[in-house]
Amino acid sequence: MKSTIGRPRSLNDEQIATILAWHEQYLTWKALRGALKTQRQLASDLGVSTATISRVIACRGQFKQPSPERRGSELLGRRRRLARLRVRGLV
Repeated sequence: MKSTIGRPRSLNDEQIATILAWHEQYLTWKALRGALKTQRQLASDLGVSTATISRVIACRGQFKQPSPERRGSELLGRRRRLARLRVRGLV
């Protein structure tokens, strides 16, 4: 039987469950930390700078320009749209 003597708890059961869930996530992350690559290692593997890796993370992969694989089809689509506008006399 647990004692009821002493100072009352400052945390409720939900807060304690939140703390324990966070701790489990932290332990899982800590276990994986040795298996994950650093930004420097990833940059070296991809042949880019660490600043490039940081930039991709900061902008969450959203760039104005298309990827090199899609560049040709994107340019073709833009040229077709521009030709249609010229035919209509809008450009």
